[in-house]
Amino acid sequence: MKANISVDEVKTFALSLGWDDVGLTNPTIPEEDIQAYRTWLEHNHHGEMAYMENDLRCYPEQLLPGAKTAIIFITHYKQPSQPFRSDAGLVASYARGRDYHNVHHKRLKKMIRWLEEKSGQQGIAKGFSDSTPIMEKALAVKAGLGWFGKNTLLIHRRFGTFTLLSGLLTTLEFPTLTPPERLPRCGSCRRCLDACPTQALTPYQLNAHKCLSYHLIESKKEVPSHIAEKNPGYAFGCDICQDACPHNKRPPLSLAPEFQPSQGLGEYLEEDDLLTIEENPTKLFGTPLKRAGIKRLRKTFASHTEQCLMVEKD
Repeated sequence: MKANISVDEVKTFALSLGWDDVGLTNPTIPEEDIQAYRTWLEHNHHGEMAYMENDLRCYPEQLLPGAKTAIIFITHYKQPSQPFRSDAGLVASYARGRDYHNVHHKRLKKMIRWLEEKSGQQGIAKGFSDSTPIMEKALAVKAGLGWFGKNTLLIHRRFGTFTLLSGLLTTLEFPTLTPPERLPRCGSCRRCLDACPTQALTPYQLNAHKCLSYHLIESKKEVPSHIAEKNPGYAFGCDICQDACPHNKRPPLSLAPEFQPSQGLGEYLEEDDLLTIEENPTKLFGTPLKRAGIKRLRKTFASHTEQCLMVEKD
């Protein structure tokens, strides 16, 4: 169904809800991205993340029968880079404030309600934010919101890689731009590859088995010793490949209140923080760190302090 809403109206309303950029495209994943995804799985580079094996990711139009358009939203969350400390574990910048899933879901509900009211139709859209099996980055590139970086992240022209994606599928048909030409825009740069302490990256591929962030967030197993000893001081997540990217030098810091450290558990986890969480586990609620849980956070913190003591003795 042709939308009686203009693309400019969609973008203006999306920005008013707090998103920083928006693009529209048809909801079909390019074949080259489907093949890259399947090759990644064949090499078992997804680690224990069995949920990544859902082939529905390649066919988002199946999630909403009759979908004509994918609207992709960018959220910029960049926070100040912080030094490592021997007495505390550093928290990756996206996880210092509120859980972005909750932030996005609230915005998506408002966006869908607005589309329904403007079009006079119900059941015309379905939202997603990371937890739904859709290849959001591939759709974001198609929508002209950036390109794939060698660290496998989307690189946005204004905001670099410190972005979070969400979107919706709709049966409304909007005019969309011709997908941009797929150029290797990182050129010969390999700063992210060289910066990764565990060498988890090869150009445009991530091996989760080697990724520090994967072991600190996704994996349910003990962090392997050869990974733990290369952790420079993170308690949750990792920003190293992003900090190394030259496209992240120029973008300003995010002013969104939801991502400020004061809205979550902050930049560092100290011993006192862990004791407080152990006494009151609800402190983790509404934050990304709830995914790890207090037991895992405690183990990571203990491993970090042990590594620091060994360095001091040497």
